[in-house]
Amino acid sequence: MNTPTLKKPILYQKILTVLQHDLVCDYPSELECLAAHVCNEHVQRDLKGILETLFHHGFTVPQLLSVLLNCESIRMKRLFSGYSSQPVAAQYKDLQHVIHHFNTIQEEVLEVGKDYLLEAEASLFSEDDDAQSDRMAMNAVADGVREEVLNNSLKEWARTKTMKVYNFFQGVPVYATVDILHIEGNRVDIAPNSDFIKVFSCHPDGKNAYAICSDEKDQVKISMGESSPQCVQLHMHEVAQSLLNCRKNLGVRLNFDVFSEIKVRGKSIKKVLLRDVSFAGLGLTIQNMDKEPCRTGEVIECRFEMSGKPIIAQGWVRWVVMTNGEIRLGMELRPHIGVQQALQKEVFKIQRKIIVQLNDLALPETLQKLR
Repeated sequence: MNTPTLKKPILYQKILTVLQHDLVCDYPSELECLAAHVCNEHVQRDLKGILETLFHHGFTVPQLLSVLLNCESIRMKRLFSGYSSQPVAAQYKDLQHVIHHFNTIQEEVLEVGKDYLLEAEASLFSEDDDAQSDRMAMNAVADGVREEVLNNSLKEWARTKTMKVYNFFQGVPVYATVDILHIEGNRVDIAPNSDFIKVFSCHPDGKNAYAICSDEKDQVKISMGESSPQCVQLHMHEVAQSLLNCRKNLGVRLNFDVFSEIKVRGKSIKKVLLRDVSFAGLGLTIQNMDKEPCRTGEVIECRFEMSGKPIIAQGWVRWVVMTNGEIRLGMELRPHIGVQQALQKEVFKIQRKIIVQLNDLALPETLQKLR
């Protein structure tokens, strides 16, 4: 296979590094060719064939779409970095080109992944109470070895001299890798960088985030102690299962009101607030209701509009929580190509806006002094 000729090796290497980190596999040539497609460079292998290989070896539609969003963010950052000398018309044209290019790749992922979505439907139907009990048992085991997980992570961080931290901003994960200066007990001293500042800026007071444990299955909550532009003290707190692993599908929290109507057991409930949306599930809030309208595992239908287009989604109730006079529930969607394509386009549209908001976010005072 011929190696793609790359006009922008720095950008290509950055994209390839992201793909290799997020899509760990034994097929480097597939990732190299995918990186070339992402960079819009000439490559002999067509995108469809590359995606078919990745799907065949176990990668999912949400995984590929998620890593593509990260790649798009890198390309847009690179694009914006050179805008000071370009006229507005040129900036706008370049931006349109990048967005259109990634939309084309995302649509190809959805198209090629159709067969795999249909196969996933069978596995969703087969999930029963025993499977849910197994997951709860796994959580209990993780709880029982928290100290061991943290100790192992501290040893690994001491060996590699690096730590990965992250946070969520309106449902979108934001990552950073930081260099470790010193470890003492459960305190880790790190050298702050711009990505680290961005991760902590996602928290309301800029003081808390999460570190990814060495097993990559768990996380530890971290808080900032004494800090300066040269050194920040991070204190370790409770260990829990990683929220990244719990969120298997790319999603966003909505910061605007979308009201829906749900149907369960033949009854309709209107003015249900759509709280968050992902490729395979919805988060809903019902206000002014004193009893649970449905139980875990029940079939549910949800009707709503996004961008003026009606969407009818069917699926199952995965969890129900009553808190502060309102009911929150999670809905897992029944695989449906039309519904999932419509939702994914909305998710990517909202995520682009969220990334812009994150870049313009005002820093809390605790983080301003780290610049």
